[in-house]
Amino acid sequence: MRVQGSVFWVKGLELSNISFYLNLQMSAPQNVIAVVFDFDDTLTDDSTTKLLESRGIDTAKFWKKEAAALLADGWDPTLAYLKLILDRVGPSKSFKRLTNSQLREFGSTLKIYKGVPKLFTDLRAIAIEHKLSNPVVEFYVISGGLEEIIRGSRIAKHFTGIWGNCLWEDPAVGYVTHIKNLVSFTEKTKHLFEINKGLVEKTRQEHYAVNELVEKSARRVPFQNMIYVGDGLTDVPCFSLIESNGGTPFGVFDPKKDGSPKKAYETLVATKRTTSTNSPHYGKTDDLGSLLRAAVKQICLRLDVESRTA
Repeated sequence: MRVQGSVFWVKGLELSNISFYLNLQMSAPQNVIAVVFDFDDTLTDDSTTKLLESRGIDTAKFWKKEAAALLADGWDPTLAYLKLILDRVGPSKSFKRLTNSQLREFGSTLKIYKGVPKLFTDLRAIAIEHKLSNPVVEFYVISGGLEEIIRGSRIAKHFTGIWGNCLWEDPAVGYVTHIKNLVSFTEKTKHLFEINKGLVEKTRQEHYAVNELVEKSARRVPFQNMIYVGDGLTDVPCFSLIESNGGTPFGVFDPKKDGSPKKAYETLVATKRTTSTNSPHYGKTDDLGSLLRAAVKQICLRLDVESRTA
């Protein structure tokens, strides 16, 4: 290791401070359990569609005609729908002078799926029972929806980290005009690595920090301590990453929607991308709710065993 100014160099790797270097050499407790959710159609109905409906926009035309036309022209699906929203922002347009605070206010009106708030309490309580390894359960959201809507929801207070698409509010005009941050399919996996390496807040300002080398023994949340819950194809990269590294992925489908069970089976179950696929009901006696509680309990028991043999 050599020092140049206030920057440390270790075997050719530039590091901003010595504590990060030391973290590479020291093992972490690794007793944090991360339960990571998609948001739309996982914890609540599609919030973007609900937002469009609240402004009197024809959602069938928006998704099946306008968005579909952009996709046929080669647009990224996430960029396509965000463009169509921004096209409708302006003094004389559907969204008027749309602001981030208005998005948060709208988020507070969302109806959260059955059993979700109690799930947070129950999973934390399960961890508290395991005094040997002292595990901690944290909750995260990684969504292709609008982050400000999620942050305005009544369950936002439970999440250690929230990632979604962000719109930039131009101070010159006082409303949103551009895309600020984007969460696409594979972008979701980047945020899983941020959780894995314990960089949830750091990467908001240091965008390349997630690519820094962190030895597996020093990573705050091993992938095998992660549970991922999502509803479809946009979550497949996360399902694959979690499953291949010993974590637990759960698929969600809405049995009331035409084709949803068939789609869930064909894309998630038959291809073995998820542990199971269930309707989004999170109560203690519901299928998904009971499976999530059992999964957290199983991780806690493994951590207890590992703490005895450490």
